[in-house]
Amino acid sequence: MARLFISQERLDAWSAEQKVSLQGDVMTLTDDGRSFRIRPAVRFLRVAGDDPDPNELVDTVQDEKSLDEMGADHYMYSVILGETAYDVQPGFLGEPIPRAAPGGG
Repeated sequence: MARLFISQERLDAWSAEQKVSLQGDVMTLTDDGRSFRIRPAVRFLRVAGDDPDPNELVDTVQDEKSLDEMGADHYMYSVILGETAYDVQPGFLGEPIPRAAPGGG
């Protein structure tokens, strides 16, 4: 299963609806028990002011480590990289945690 982006709003809604449980950095879907290790990330929506995107980040998801490595400044719904400001959606990047094989243990 591929990684997935979960917006902060979606995670809040799922939590309120008791569709997920959170323990540390692990999110588990209550209906089927699948678990994901989550880490803070942002989805790049657009360049502020509709300027060109010199960094080709629009429509990508970057975690905090990647933002730090790029030298980007992130605050709430904005990321600034060099001279370019972006509108972003905060959330989490989820990596599936493999289920234990039946009978293995």
